[in-house]
Amino acid sequence: MGAWLIGAELLLAVQATEPAVVGAVRDGESGAALAGAVVALTDVGRAVVTDDAGRYALAAVPPGPQHLTVRRLGYAPRTLHALVPRHGQLEINIALRPLPARLRAVEVRPRVAVRGVDDDSSSLPDRRVSAAAMRNHPLLAEPDVLLALGGGDVVTRPESPSGLHIQGGASDQTAYTLDGVPVFSPYHAAGTFGAWNPDAIERSSLASAFPSPADPDALSGTVAATTKAPGARLVGRGSIGTTQARATALGPLGRSGAGYLVATRTGFPGFIAPEREPSYLGGETGDLLAKLEVPAAGGQLRALLYESENELDAAASGEVSSAPPPGTARNAFEWWSRSMGLEWSRRIGGATLRLRSWRATGGAGATWDAAAAAPLTMTSERRDDGFLAVVGRSGARARTLLGTRLERSRSSYAVRAASGESATIASRPRIDMATLFAQHERPLLRELSAKVALSATAASGGVRLAPRVELRWTPARALALATIYSRSHQFLQSLRNPESVVANIFPADLFLGASEGGLPVARSDRVVLAVELRPADGVLLRAQGFVRDFDGLVLVAPASGEPFAVRGFASGSGISRGLSLEGGASGARYGVLASYGWQRVRYDHAGASYVPEHAATHVAEAGFILFPSPTLSIRLGATGALGRRTAGVAGPLEWESCNLVDRGCELGGTPRLPTDDLGGTRLPAYLRVDAGMRKHWHLRAAGRSAQIGVFGTVTNVLGRRNVLTVARDPAAGATVEIGMRPIGPLVVGLDWEL
Repeated sequence: MGAWLIGAELLLAVQATEPAVVGAVRDGESGAALAGAVVALTDVGRAVVTDDAGRYALAAVPPGPQHLTVRRLGYAPRTLHALVPRHGQLEINIALRPLPARLRAVEVRPRVAVRGVDDDSSSLPDRRVSAAAMRNHPLLAEPDVLLALGGGDVVTRPESPSGLHIQGGASDQTAYTLDGVPVFSPYHAAGTFGAWNPDAIERSSLASAFPSPADPDALSGTVAATTKAPGARLVGRGSIGTTQARATALGPLGRSGAGYLVATRTGFPGFIAPEREPSYLGGETGDLLAKLEVPAAGGQLRALLYESENELDAAASGEVSSAPPPGTARNAFEWWSRSMGLEWSRRIGGATLRLRSWRATGGAGATWDAAAAAPLTMTSERRDDGFLAVVGRSGARARTLLGTRLERSRSSYAVRAASGESATIASRPRIDMATLFAQHERPLLRELSAKVALSATAASGGVRLAPRVELRWTPARALALATIYSRSHQFLQSLRNPESVVANIFPADLFLGASEGGLPVARSDRVVLAVELRPADGVLLRAQGFVRDFDGLVLVAPASGEPFAVRGFASGSGISRGLSLEGGASGARYGVLASYGWQRVRYDHAGASYVPEHAATHVAEAGFILFPSPTLSIRLGATGALGRRTAGVAGPLEWESCNLVDRGCELGGTPRLPTDDLGGTRLPAYLRVDAGMRKHWHLRAAGRSAQIGVFGTVTNVLGRRNVLTVARDPAAGATVEIGMRPIGPLVVGLDWEL
């Protein structure tokens, strides 16, 4: 033991006598210690880095003169001459003078988000849209949750959409959910379409080819939107423009993990209309969304409230003067929607349990033909109370979903003469629906997988089965092919007349439930073949063909020339065949989106048939967004359609789509739809090219980063006169084309984010 102690003492003594250079490095102005400074003896090629206290030590340094160099980013370097002794330490403390370093900018850009391209998980053949892709959509002047899903086999009316038409189906055949809670008629009008505030939506999806078995009342498919998560800090967004103003706030509540989201929007059609011009639309639109999330019982509890209101009116006469007499009659339209939902979800082992309850209500009203001797008043209302329980389990090779849905739906519809005469239509059916459903997905072979689903719904005096089968083949990482068969039903259908020109400003669904001797239960059988190719990063190509048969459809147009059913409706069937092509590409500075749809749609009733107005034979869209700089974007988009058909209108009509040049939107008159010539008139080709830009700046406000931007879009830059419909003059036997929007800016405004 003594020998070991003597050896240790000798070693320490030797180390203590070895020459060394030690010291500290500090800021020359503040005196603060500088960590991370490099201290080097350049003559012998040795260097060390200072610690958190700014200290350094260079041991076993050769004695004699040495050059000591000190460097640190943000400070002027120093070189000192040191005379290192033969024994002991030389202490040198160094102060560096601050000298900001100007570095070359390094720009790192991700790919521009484009629908489909920014989603690595294939949703073939359905589509998903992220919030970023919605903002970058080159065909949208302002973000719109519903219009962002359009293109290919999803068709909307040009310029004045009145719903989504999926694979030849009517607009009421599409269901809508917000965080899983049903929403009715999520539409605005007169310059704004989708009634969901885009600043509050994180992503949206459309399930049509393989509809969710948890939605037993959607004939064409379901649009599902997910709201933004509150996050850990307060965020505010907003915008104000010529068509709408919106504001959104989301953030945490305390430190318990709770959070909230509140979003509101107001539209103002007609606010810039010339005074004493009764043909211009008047009224207002608005929507509200509120969400609260809190941890509860080992899971997450979410409460949702959504409201939407719309009121529009226009002159009942199409022959109006600039100085109309007092009390000029007006046609009036209103529709509203309110949904409340509560959901609790929790992971239990390898499964997820989800419980959801809701109350969804919607209603509409109209006063029509007010200039006639017997004007009509229409009222419609629907209220659904429901409960859903779902258990899902995902393993390494398979996914399974089991659940039940219970729902009670009450609906009413009435049309009365304003003079107080008895109702021409009055009905208040109630439907109780009980659904059991299951879905299972698993690989069959190395490259082949299958997904099957079955739902059984007891309602309207029977049990209806809805089987769905999908086979997916993935021969390569970049290639996927799918074939799908699905059957779906619809227990409530709309009594709005989608062929009427008034649908351009009155898109509300007027639901009425199936009942014995009343409305039938609609059924659809569909086969889809789809292929998806991703040949390179940032490139997506898709193609699909579909064949679809309908039965039990409620057809209003053959029985009524008014904007809604008056004395009854026709029951019929339909057939739809189509092909769609879609493509997208994105890079660090650009995004491209294009689609083409071909379809043949025909509705049959009582030995007659017609092509619905939404069933244009060819529809093509293409758009490009370019980012010359990170704060500037330029958009260019084109939309075209061939093979549009209409029955025209009877009676005087004054119409103009919303635009700034003509200071608003016009609909004057009480036009009726000729029921004897549905789809009998072929409209000229439709083509519109729009151009827009957005510029934003980054600011600092109250210690936080902020962003403010300006945007604008010019529509129909080619000045083409597109045709909305034709008006028939019974006396002269001639037709007059009713034009759409002329050249002019559609939207200008500014937006911000804090």
